Amino acid sequence: MPKNILLVNPKIPEDTYWSFHNSLKFIGKKSAMPPLGLITVAGMLDGYNLQLVDENVETLYDKHLEWADMVFATSMFIQIESLDAVVSRAKQFNKVVVAGGAYPTQFYDKINDVDHFVLGEAETGVLEEFLHDFERGKAKKAYARFVLRKDETGNRIDRSEFQRMAGYFNRDGNIQVIDSRPDLDTSPVPRYDLLRIGDYELMATQLSRGCPHHCEFCNEPSLFGHKPRLKSADRFIEELAVIYNLGHRGPVFVVDDNFIGSIKKVRQVLPAIEKFQRQRSYPFSLSAEASINLSNDDGLMRAMSDAGFNTVFVGIESPDDDVLKKAGKQINIKTDLLEGVRRIQKHGIEVTAGIIVGLDGEPDDICDKIFTFSKEAGIPTAMAGLLTPVIGSELYARLEKEGRLLEMSTKGSNTHDFNIAFVPDRCRSSSEIREAYKKLLARLYGSNGRNYFERCRKLFDNLVPDENFARKIGLREIRSMGQSLFRQSFSSHGWEYLKFLTYVLRKKRKVFSEAVRLSITGYHLMKITNDALNCET
Repeated sequence: MPKNILLVNPKIPEDTYWSFHNSLKFIGKKSAMPPLGLITVAGMLDGYNLQLVDENVETLYDKHLEWADMVFATSMFIQIESLDAVVSRAKQFNKVVVAGGAYPTQFYDKINDVDHFVLGEAETGVLEEFLHDFERGKAKKAYARFVLRKDETGNRIDRSEFQRMAGYFNRDGNIQVIDSRPDLDTSPVPRYDLLRIGDYELMATQLSRGCPHHCEFCNEPSLFGHKPRLKSADRFIEELAVIYNLGHRGPVFVVDDNFIGSIKKVRQVLPAIEKFQRQRSYPFSLSAEASINLSNDDGLMRAMSDAGFNTVFVGIESPDDDVLKKAGKQINIKTDLLEGVRRIQKHGIEVTAGIIVGLDGEPDDICDKIFTFSKEAGIPTAMAGLLTPVIGSELYARLEKEGRLLEMSTKGSNTHDFNIAFVPDRCRSSSEIREAYKKLLARLYGSNGRNYFERCRKLFDNLVPDENFARKIGLREIRSMGQSLFRQSFSSHGWEYLKFLTYVLRKKRKVFSEAVRLSITGYHLMKITNDALNCET
């Protein structure tokens, strides 16, 4: 039976917001972030010989496939084409292919030539059961365990996904409904040692899964539930220690979809993170995703800042309250968004933002409002994307019921992708929404850089950085600065870039290293925006 398992993370396209491909050149890195899900699964594969190939940092060679008895491949939706290529190559070598992760869990019926699917959270026991069956020659096509949502009376609801999966795999699958989701303290410490750790710009870890909110467009609850589950403080610190002992210094992203989903529990973890960081002179600059209600809790913001968090990604979605209400983003209506962003910044934490164009009920001037909000709030990195209905979200179910779903994009990117996969509401046409979105991108990330660097200056005006905000100056930062000056001074945005750096040197010298980081990030955003818009003309 197989003893050699090859774990493969397919390549992420370079022309996306999330690749940061153009920024990585400045710092000598090959990929922004490692495949956390895959190395977590690796931690559950005791007794097997493992190799990891992340195609974002190295090439998948024939020798890798010749060595393997079995190939485990993961994928997000954006990796759909790359996953197909990996599966095709593995089958050329007659290898057994096992797929799991976000994309296979939601789109298993669109993936060809995979021998076995292990879907959902591996800690539910599905991976263990698959391996047990496989070693005995009795493996089924698919393994999945779901916790169905319940209504206010406690009755299970929304059996559509269960029925779709059970129907698709027929009897050739082990599809079950279970009563509870796994305790995250049972999740193994990810096998960071399998990574070529120096090839990544940042490391990734996870504290929790699940989100208590009910945003219509989000499928997080269907995947991980509404009740946040957190690792214990000791368990989380164990992961940070592994990353530290492997030699990584610098950015660490906590990948939770909502880091403060359980404020009470996260308060119990933050002091341990602060202690770990202080004892090691703050080796990590931490970032996370959080809902805007963070801004209403001074103690929580202070605790995050003390622990070394200097960036949070916040789902702003829209500056229009009526639009937010229709989208089920109630948490945003309860807070003055502009003031909320500023309060977070006053605690020395930069806010990056998710913004959606195409939501039901939008006024015709929504893109003007988005641009103005991003400018006044001082949000350089405003991730504006067209609305994408995703399977498992309440939005997808509603649009399907209303007959408004169209063929989805195969790019898997919600930014700089001009496909609209739904029939708009009211009298707006898809072309009107698309053109307004393109103009918004051009204004946010125009090639002359004026608007981008204006938002950077506004951020630094709003920000009250503490001692942990700005990264330490080392060889990496000096190299980045040199590369930035060489590449950006004579670019199309060179004049605005130099004005921005001069402003920071004169008035905000303590955060100069972060100014360089923002400049490099801007280079990527401006370039992919320019490339995307030019491809459309």
